[in-house]
Amino acid sequence: MTYCTREQLQVIEQLGGDRNARRILLEMEKKNLIKSIRYEKKVYYISNKGSERIGKGGVNLKRSWIQHTLMRNDLYILLGQPDDWKKEVPVVRNEETLLIPDAMYKQHGIFHFVEIDNTQTMKTNLEKIKKYKDLFINMEKQFKHKPVLIWYSLSPIRKEKLRAACEKAGLKFNIY
Repeated sequence: MTYCTREQLQVIEQLGGDRNARRILLEMEKKNLIKSIRYEKKVYYISNKGSERIGKGGVNLKRSWIQHTLMRNDLYILLGQPDDWKKEVPVVRNEETLLIPDAMYKQHGIFHFVEIDNTQTMKTNLEKIKKYKDLFINMEKQFKHKPVLIWYSLSPIRKEKLRAACEKAGLKFNIY
């Protein structure tokens, strides 16, 4: 998850109540398996020692990614924590990276692509919608189903702009 709040970890890792979750996270911090920073609230991330312990390579952390990552985590939880959720996997066609969705997963045999609308310009989002339209046309032919584009935005105005652009492009989509 890269970064997580206590509340997110409680749901994802089934840590129980607040008191139990705080106790577990404090123990892990004392053992230097995780670290935390203050953002709008306390945000946790895996330490190098923790990363080694679970057999993962070093974690690439950037403070500028925190809000985006927390939003993606919230959506992951909201969508029921899909089993095959993959974050930031490049979509390649003809050996060229077409786009990199914030996450993707397959549910009931249907591909879902996730975009988090946090700091991107609306122009960039509209360009992404055009790329998704092109991708989805090809995928519909290949996989015999219409993929779904999922947006998550905190701005009602941007949600409406995204809705209008997706409708205009003829995409199957959801906006949260």
